Amino acid sequence: MKTERPIVSQLQKHPSIWHRIVSVVLAFANIIAAIGLTISAYSGSINPIVHPTAPAIAMTFPIWLIGAIILLIISLFIRIRLAAIIGLGIIASLPTTLNFSPLHLPKHASDNGFTFTVMSYNVLGLEDQNKQYFGDINPTLSYILNQDPDIVCLQEMPPLHTSSRLHITAAQIDSIHCQYPYVLIASKSQAIFSKFPVEPIQMGFKYSGESGSADMACFRAEIKGQKVTIFNVHLQSFSLVDEDKEMFKKLTRLKGSETEIAQMRSHLVNKIREAAPQRVLDTEELIKYIRKFGGPNVIVCGDFNDVPGSYPLRMLADEHLKEVYPEVGFGPMITYNANRFYFRIDHILYRGDLTPLSMKRGAVKSSDHYPVIATFEIPDN
Repeated sequence: MKTERPIVSQLQKHPSIWHRIVSVVLAFANIIAAIGLTISAYSGSINPIVHPTAPAIAMTFPIWLIGAIILLIISLFIRIRLAAIIGLGIIASLPTTLNFSPLHLPKHASDNGFTFTVMSYNVLGLEDQNKQYFGDINPTLSYILNQDPDIVCLQEMPPLHTSSRLHITAAQIDSIHCQYPYVLIASKSQAIFSKFPVEPIQMGFKYSGESGSADMACFRAEIKGQKVTIFNVHLQSFSLVDEDKEMFKKLTRLKGSETEIAQMRSHLVNKIREAAPQRVLDTEELIKYIRKFGGPNVIVCGDFNDVPGSYPLRMLADEHLKEVYPEVGFGPMITYNANRFYFRIDHILYRGDLTPLSMKRGAVKSSDHYPVIATFEIPDN
């Protein structure tokens, strides 16, 4: 007697048209996402002087990564075989992923070392971007004093004196000089506050004074009998005016017609294309100074105006300088807090007899940058 096949079995062998359509769309999405993720992950290795658009592609990496993770989860539930496609893209981009979002547990100091902290902070000229001066005191200086790091490297720092406009009080200035015996401002607006003896190094860098141009200074500190050369840098910015920033807000909110969005995207990409090659030239100049004045123990910190894995950071890696956050951090870190530009563009690098133990981000929003604080250990001679 002939038995009929179960209806369920037949349906399993012949999935519905909608199931097939979903599978095709999902496969296509996985392929696009895997390609986009991989390209954005390695765009930072392309010299912007040769291909100025590469940095703009590199900046999209977090978006591709989030999309890839979502697609991976969906694929595992709907069509597990398709997960292999996006999985390969995630594996291929893993070095950049772990640079962007490292997964490290806290490190502890050894018994025979000396620890010290370094803060890097673009202070926006000591203005409060929200115009909130509670207690009639400058919130940025107040935060620095309360955090009490051993060395503070400041970018966009004006001359330190009392100011009614900036709400800088004489008491704050007295407290700074009490906590930090060494207060130096070099170049245009690069400053250092230090509890350790520190002296400026005349590199020969000349600030051009053009809008958004780079600024950098060099200092040599003596920490527990060892010389540590500190380069405080501010690389070429995107030179975005208020109209550009408002445009970016609209773009991220998808406000406007297709034509308007395309025009906004093109305008902002052109801004990136103009600034990125100059940062390469700035970094080449910085490397010359590092080779000439650096010595074995070097810290480079500041506002790089560039994301993890960018070409300037790769150039510094060739000089045996390592980024601190990828070695000690956990999860992604955002260091710029204004205008929806949510990127990590402030970095601390090191080389020599220094061991990074931690790096954290401050929460204060008086400046458009968050401060970042790294803890180092140095052999106690």
